Amino acid sequence: MQPGLAHLAQGGHALFVRDALAARYAEHKQQVLREQPERTGLGHADPAVLKAVAEAYGRETGQELVPSAEALTLGMQEDFVVLQDGTGAGATGLCARFLSVCFPSNWDPADKLGRDFLAIHAPVADNARLLAGASGIVDLAFRRASMLRHVWLLSPDPALAQHPHKRRLRWDDAVGAADAPGASGRLLDQVFFRVERQTTLPLPDLTSAVFFIRVMVCPLTEVLAVQAGRAQALHAALASMSDAVWVYRGMDRVRARLLAELATVLDPNPGAAP
Repeated sequence: MQPGLAHLAQGGHALFVRDALAARYAEHKQQVLREQPERTGLGHADPAVLKAVAEAYGRETGQELVPSAEALTLGMQEDFVVLQDGTGAGATGLCARFLSVCFPSNWDPADKLGRDFLAIHAPVADNARLLAGASGIVDLAFRRASMLRHVWLLSPDPALAQHPHKRRLRWDDAVGAADAPGASGRLLDQVFFRVERQTTLPLPDLTSAVFFIRVMVCPLTEVLAVQAGRAQALHAALASMSDAVWVYRGMDRVRARLLAELATVLDPNPGAAP
């Protein structure tokens, strides 16, 4: 688990990504809000911060959004978290004061409310480097400059919303589907590549910052087919992961099978003579 931060300004990256899937994202968010209306917002958001987010979104995308929690939730493809400096006794710096998170990746937004960077990332496996640099990361990404970071994982479920308390497809389900009569017999065909595009918006004049999470999901086989070498890169990345990361991701029971199948993709005819 590494910071992996890049400057938005230096790389020519956008704070937000609005694309042809915007309407579908809004539909999925509306479904989440119908089932869990509290996802519209956990905690309290400073109206001035919501106004700053709406203005930034309008400048970048040309889309005008009402500066309210619900309008921003449904209008942006990103989820967002407002962090604000504590005031008074017991203040601990930037903490999550408001969360609008419809598409969590197997984590409960309610658990993050009121917590700072260290507490939020404490459960993450192999987080020593991340936590060691916490002070510098917070200062850079949430106080001084807009930053970009990508986090990826493999999932047996294509759903954007993956709340830990909601029943969804598990790895055992994926194994069963792969081995069902008439199926390909490949677990890889049941796996999805899930990416979180994370960006930050420091708002020092408001003693606040905003953290945006754009979730993107695609069948793994399609991702591997985009260009040569992707299967090899993924195999190397998975093989390098510690036992703790496999357990943290809930993938320890399918570890051997995923690596073996990826190795077959690398060498589609392993029994052939060299």
